[in-house]
Amino acid sequence: MNDPGATPEDDRRARIRLLEFQLEHLRREALHLTHERQRLIYSVAGRLYDVLLPIERKIAQAGARFLAPFRKKQPQAAAPAAPAPASTPVAATAPRPARRLLLDVTTTAKFDGGTGIQRVVKEVARACHSGGGFDIPARAVRCEGGRLYSANAFTAKLGGAETGPDVEIAIEPGDRLLTLADSWNAFDELAPIFDRIRGEGGEIVTCIFDLIPELHPYACHEVTPPRYRAWLRRALVESDAFLAISRTVAEELAAFVAEKRLPHRPGLKIGWFQCGADLAAPSAENPRPKIAQAVSGETPVFLMVGTIEPRKGHRVALKAFEALWARGVEARLVIVGRRGWLEEAVVAEILGHPERGRRLFWFDDVGDGELSYLYDHSRALILPSYAEGFGLPIVEAALRGRAVICSDIPVFREVGRDGALYFRVNDPMALAAAIEDFLSGARRADPAQALRVSWAEAARKIVETIARDDWLTRLA
Repeated sequence: MNDPGATPEDDRRARIRLLEFQLEHLRREALHLTHERQRLIYSVAGRLYDVLLPIERKIAQAGARFLAPFRKKQPQAAAPAAPAPASTPVAATAPRPARRLLLDVTTTAKFDGGTGIQRVVKEVARACHSGGGFDIPARAVRCEGGRLYSANAFTAKLGGAETGPDVEIAIEPGDRLLTLADSWNAFDELAPIFDRIRGEGGEIVTCIFDLIPELHPYACHEVTPPRYRAWLRRALVESDAFLAISRTVAEELAAFVAEKRLPHRPGLKIGWFQCGADLAAPSAENPRPKIAQAVSGETPVFLMVGTIEPRKGHRVALKAFEALWARGVEARLVIVGRRGWLEEAVVAEILGHPERGRRLFWFDDVGDGELSYLYDHSRALILPSYAEGFGLPIVEAALRGRAVICSDIPVFREVGRDGALYFRVNDPMALAAAIEDFLSGARRADPAQALRVSWAEAARKIVETIARDDWLTRLA
């Protein structure tokens, strides 16, 4: 799967291993929920539930009988709706050279969930408003009621100069609109703007972070794959170009569209940029005591950064460190990340672990300053994900001179290059062996060899790709 020289049989076996890993994760989730249900049943609340459930059923049945005569006969289910057609402005003109880049930050300006997507949005917007010279002007905007407004309040919060209240933006000939934020929640609102952009000879560019809901649907919350599927198919016909956060994702998108023969705009352009490594906040001088305690002393600290969700590999890390601790290896695992989805069982393992507070720590409320502090006081970053769009912690750790130990997947090879240590994906014992080799000096990681891109460089790459019409590929 990761080796260009792999045979079809190798790919098949790798796929089976991934499916087995996903099945084991779901099995543990089901067992955990079953145990929680049994605990509830034998509690006082559970006994009340047993009494009330039959009453609830009888009420529901009686209500159904009463309403039955009033219900109209249900029509047969209709076929699934086709993706919404592309916006096709009546007065659209031929594309003109890009004169200005408008960065749509609508959803992040409304709500900052603190995830990797929001970090990309904020850092790119910050860099574009830092005063650096670009090929064309780039400014953050937001959509409200089918109109575009400046995002002055948003950029001011990022440390930019106060530029007054948000004002409506007049669309100019040749404008490019980059839907930088998670546009799957805003396409309907943006549709009128798409029409006006194209009417002035401009283009719509969509940022794509990954194809995980399509390629690994069982790694996602149940509502995500159908929502993502609908968004992608609409975005393909609404967008003149896609800009991916890694070359790996750009190549995956081109291959996926071709393989599935998905409808898209003729000549659809696909390009890429790479995320920056510099955290805006400096290392906290006085972190909270629980943060300082986790990295105090001489015991080597290994940091894991990312939302707790199936594909991130938290259980792989736990099993690896349990094997190390059983062999007498002194090391700490510090996990930073909020709860995501399908995480109940692994969170229960973390919270109930005998090493929690000694050699195992989990923080779900760390800001940028304390995250910088944890990077600076860690021996290495571990990243056991089996699917990612980029791998932002790799570049953040490398910029601070911290070694990286990560799964051997294509995008991590793109980002970690020759500067990271790689282990077989979803294999706790392989991770444990890599950590032990790293601690003993048998294997060395050179952070200087990993990707080192600043957010200013990332923003410049975005602007240059769009302004110079310089894309990785164009689809027929």
